[in-house]
Amino acid sequence: MPDFWVIDTKCKVLPESTLPQDGSTYYYGRSVVPAISKENAIEQLAHELEEDHILIEKVAGAVLFEEGQWDEDDEFEVHESIGGSKVSHQIELGCFVSEKARLGKAAI
Repeated sequence: MPDFWVIDTKCKVLPESTLPQDGSTYYYGRSVVPAISKENAIEQLAHELEEDHILIEKVAGAVLFEEGQWDEDDEFEVHESIGGSKVSHQIELGCFVSEKARLGKAAI
């Protein structure tokens, strides 16, 4: 049985991606990945994102869901993502927030 890893990323989104874009250089995501190890989870996530022309610039954190402290109003919607991932046993990309949105200039 895999563990559920919550991985925070800083990504570059290529123009051909299906992710809505607002011209930001970077997009920040929080995804839930079922995997047997942290390294395996990061590798799986990188592959999944690359399929949609999203490149991980930096992994800002990777923690087991049970070990994290998640606010109910988390802007990355981790509670919805963990629920979906536990049902499907698939990666749940959750929400991406653009650099501009973080600065209050736009929203995705």
